[in-house]
Amino acid sequence: MIVVFGTRFCGKVAAVNNQWVESKFFSVMFIPIFPVGSMFVTNSDFRRRQGFTMAVNAQSVKAVYGRMFSLIFSVWFLFLAADNYGSYEQDSLKITIYLLLGLLLGGLCAYFYLYYGKSGPDDIALRNRMGALTGYYALPHWFDYGQLRNMFGTLELKYKQKYPDSNWKTDLQSDDIDRHKHMLLFGLALFNCMIYDIPENDELYAKADQLFS
Repeated sequence: MIVVFGTRFCGKVAAVNNQWVESKFFSVMFIPIFPVGSMFVTNSDFRRRQGFTMAVNAQSVKAVYGRMFSLIFSVWFLFLAADNYGSYEQDSLKITIYLLLGLLLGGLCAYFYLYYGKSGPDDIALRNRMGALTGYYALPHWFDYGQLRNMFGTLELKYKQKYPDSNWKTDLQSDDIDRHKHMLLFGLALFNCMIYDIPENDELYAKADQLFS
């Protein structure tokens, strides 16, 4: 028998605006065995993904195992119920138990496929802001340090070009902030806070976040 092994993407979760998180699994006979990494996906083709790599995403990994095992055991218990029902020595208690377990696990499987890993309203709102700023509808902590530095530099340059006589920190600390600056100020304060984690920057981010409250 030929044993096929390799890697495959699965565990799609947290989809917002056609961008999502998936994990790459080492697989044997197309069955995922263990994760080797995760990816934020912006576009996909057969066996190919575009986006950026990220730390192994626990939610995506749980989705893979939850979907796979709930489906396998649901089918198994339903098969046992049907097999016992068709036998000469029917055991109504066993049939009932197998049937209930099969249906319960089938419902759990449906939950893992249809509901598990959905983004909540707060995450969607934040990811929409990130998408408007960077093109990536991702949560900020999904980016690595290098990406944060690059995006902060890009936004800082954009702010200087758009408002050459302004300093973004001074603007954010003022009482009267031009609403056209809100999105850029939010992105600058967020990335600045994540890169340089000091109380002063936390306060700047808190004020920037209030602009959208």
